[in-house]
Amino acid sequence: MNLLLVKNNFSRFCSTYEKYAFIQKETASILGKEALYGLGIDLGCGTGFLTQALKTDFNRIIGVDLSYEMISYYREKGFEGINANIESLPFRDSSFDFAVSNFSLHWTDINISFKEVNRILKESSIFLFAIPVEDSLKEIYEKLYKTFDFPSEEKIIQTLKSNGFVIYEKYIQNFPLYFKNGKQMLEYFKYTGTAVNQQAKTLGDKLVTYKKVLPLKNITTGFKVLFVKAIKAF
Repeated sequence: MNLLLVKNNFSRFCSTYEKYAFIQKETASILGKEALYGLGIDLGCGTGFLTQALKTDFNRIIGVDLSYEMISYYREKGFEGINANIESLPFRDSSFDFAVSNFSLHWTDINISFKEVNRILKESSIFLFAIPVEDSLKEIYEKLYKTFDFPSEEKIIQTLKSNGFVIYEKYIQNFPLYFKNGKQMLEYFKYTGTAVNQQAKTLGDKLVTYKKVLPLKNITTGFKVLFVKAIKAF
């Protein structure tokens, strides 16, 4: 994954993210039903959907995001935030009572990220997250070509286990998306900062994709999201 490209995309569109990222807001609301206590970390916190859903008088949450602009927006809401990479967290071992993440871990190398999360969590701490998985946006990819590789549920679970986590609870939920036309679809991915095409190496490659997308009508697709509650075992 080109982290610089990811960082730049989210930095450019952090102001529109609040309006367009309605699925991310919905998954944050679902995760927010969990009662968490002590010192926690919100990995890939964005503008703060998940922190806002989880924050109570019984916890303190520190947000981490690759985009400085996202962190600035997050801080404006009164939250504590640090501009940092999930794959290399600037915290001591066993610092946190819980870790959470919403629609962010798929932008990382999950083996590296899970290892870092294990490192900074205390023993028996909760790791709670939502992540889009394989078959997300498949209807779009059937019409075009696959522009992003979402991890499979099996890979995520196996990687968690190999990095010292025990799965307490997991389930899949589908979140549909409908676009009247290709232009509306392009705007959605642009304004949420998620228009990352791993296959496009040049401007010409991107133009080819746009030409394929623009004529599309009545597009029904969506995200397949894995919700996981895991416990650090060792």
